[in-house]
Amino acid sequence: MKYLVLGCLAALALEIPAAAFGETPASETPTESTRDLGADQTAGVPLTKVIDVVAHKTGKKYVLDPRVHAQVQLIGEDLNRITYAELLTILKVYGFTAVDSGGYLLVVPESIVRAMPLPSVTDRDAYPDSQYVTAVIPVTKMPAAFLIPILRPLVPQQGHLSATVCSNDILMVDTFANVRRIESLIKVLDTGDPYKPARCEAPSPKP
Repeated sequence: MKYLVLGCLAALALEIPAAAFGETPASETPTESTRDLGADQTAGVPLTKVIDVVAHKTGKKYVLDPRVHAQVQLIGEDLNRITYAELLTILKVYGFTAVDSGGYLLVVPESIVRAMPLPSVTDRDAYPDSQYVTAVIPVTKMPAAFLIPILRPLVPQQGHLSATVCSNDILMVDTFANVRRIESLIKVLDTGDPYKPARCEAPSPKP
């Protein structure tokens, strides 16, 4: 009987996992780099830190709107390798953008970008994809106003899209990449016979 009890106790001891004694199997022991990586991914990098790194790298001066705050989740990216174009993309993900004005790059919420002094682009200009710009796109085969209901859903809320009656152009404010996208769509849609808008005359001043 005594030997039977001892045998049962020995079998039970073999079935108790090592974790019950405060031990972790060697295969499950996290490395130092894994713990650090997990902490970084959870906490993120302050957006101000990302901007500071790019500012020192490019020599540009930044002024941040008081509303600019975010914890940036960067995975597979070296903070010191971020370019200005990549910074604009990161800012856009978190609802911000940078506008060059008065010798500074103003980092502001996207919601006010239409009121900022944005550069005007032509066919030959090139800017980072995420930089906000202003463009005047000519329409020659139909009234420009006909295209607004078709194209407006493709422009984000902070962007702008409107038609000018007299010159039959489309005025657009958006990122450079989306401006080029809309331009390409207008070239496809703007077909048929040439369209001549009605002549617009400025009202005569009252005596």
